[in-house]
Amino acid sequence: MGKLRNTCRGGTLHLIKIPPTYQKVVEKNAKHALANASELLLYHKPVETVIFSSTRAFIIPEGGIGAHAIIQGDIVVNIDFSRRDIKKVLEKELPPALYHEFSHIVRKASRPNLYETLIESLITEGIASYIEKKVFRKRVLYVEPIKSEQKYWSKVKKNMRKKRYSHAEWFFGNGELPRWIGYRLGYLLVDSFMKHHRNLSLAQLVRIKPSEIIQRSQLS
Repeated sequence: MGKLRNTCRGGTLHLIKIPPTYQKVVEKNAKHALANASELLLYHKPVETVIFSSTRAFIIPEGGIGAHAIIQGDIVVNIDFSRRDIKKVLEKELPPALYHEFSHIVRKASRPNLYETLIESLITEGIASYIEKKVFRKRVLYVEPIKSEQKYWSKVKKNMRKKRYSHAEWFFGNGELPRWIGYRLGYLLVDSFMKHHRNLSLAQLVRIKPSEIIQRSQLS
């Protein structure tokens, strides 16, 4: 079957070219993650979620999956079903990826220009990564320590308010900056903030203004 549509709480789950062997587990894990993310982040508007069987070009090699949230408030997930560890990918990587992208959807509802400046982007990705790590208590590969990472804070301070910056360079390493440095520094900002605001819920965190995090966390 090329395409399956499943109504799930808050929207429709679309499965595109998923191998029949894995359709049930993908549906189960995705619906469960989306429902739980909706409850955790207190967001109940419809979210269309599309999961593709994809080529390696669209996934993170280390995780076997790639995902992004799009402007109108939907989630797109690409999975490489040719991997030998595909069962692990579906059990361990798919749910966190959905939480991560769902947090972007929620944040965009209150912060329409969430990628307008570098600092908005750092905090948006930092919040999503913090939620992912907090909920699943797992290693999140794109917020792992980076060699000599402290030296990049000065570059953040210099460019944080600029609207013209290279998202691909800061977050994917398409340039002189190390791969994932934007995710890492954004996570450190959010983690520093949350260490002093332990009573703040994740639903509150995902909607918070960047200025509050900047004022109450440590830009090294």
